[in-house]
Amino acid sequence: MGLRHEILYRQFLGSAASKGHAFARGLSGEPGRNYCFTIAFNTPWIIDVLTKAWQVFPTGTRLVVVDNSPKQDARASIEAICARRGVAYFGLPRNFETNPSRSHGISETWVFHNIVKHLKPDMFGFIDHDCFPVRPIDIAQRLGRKIGYGLPLHARSSYLYKAADDEPGWYYWAGLCFYNFASVARTKLDFRNRLDIGMDTGGGNWPVLYSEHPVAEFEMARSSQIPVNVEGEIADYDIYDDALFHVGGASYRSLAIHPDYRRLLSDHIWKTYLGGTQDRLVSI
Repeated sequence: MGLRHEILYRQFLGSAASKGHAFARGLSGEPGRNYCFTIAFNTPWIIDVLTKAWQVFPTGTRLVVVDNSPKQDARASIEAICARRGVAYFGLPRNFETNPSRSHGISETWVFHNIVKHLKPDMFGFIDHDCFPVRPIDIAQRLGRKIGYGLPLHARSSYLYKAADDEPGWYYWAGLCFYNFASVARTKLDFRNRLDIGMDTGGGNWPVLYSEHPVAEFEMARSSQIPVNVEGEIADYDIYDDALFHVGGASYRSLAIHPDYRRLLSDHIWKTYLGGTQDRLVSI
């Protein structure tokens, strides 16, 4: 099983690399040196929310949608949303990895090696497609002069790997992680999970990055929860630094997979944070 995943990973990483390089050249001709990439996956309604939220609430970064959707109708819808909102869009080559976590991780790794390293931005990072601003946040300011800014997760307690300053093993969640490019330009970043050392998606960066530096060289996002009442159905949702709302599992799990709840949740998000549903591009 491990060898199969490694073969798929290596094949995917080299697929359409020249297209990624060309896309990076196109991005570099635009203003702005701070980039936020999101990996889209089969959910146009959430990309509709994300791209609108990026217009409404300043983040100091340029949003780029990188599409990992296996469904072609979803890709067409997501690309159309991006075109309407003036958001850069790139369709990844076919990803044969079926596990959602591994698929997401290798997609981010592809973006780093085939787009970011050729773009050479000041700052870059990744945000989950269902994690979006609900108030202004200056991501570059949160990053500051540190190597990275993101939401820290820790290896399961049974794994006692230590970092450079003897901190327990940790990593940024792949859905909220930003980096000073100059600090990681020569690092072979790997956003895959590392279940063998108790780490989910993004944990592949532990051995190549986080373990090599004191934890004080990284800025940590704060996580809290807010209750959301949707027609009497109350659920707690994560919010990071009081600014980034996370639906959580919008592609494949949680209440959001149920059509009626998803429609009501979408209405709630648009009416509460985005000024009403009149600018919504995708009906649910």
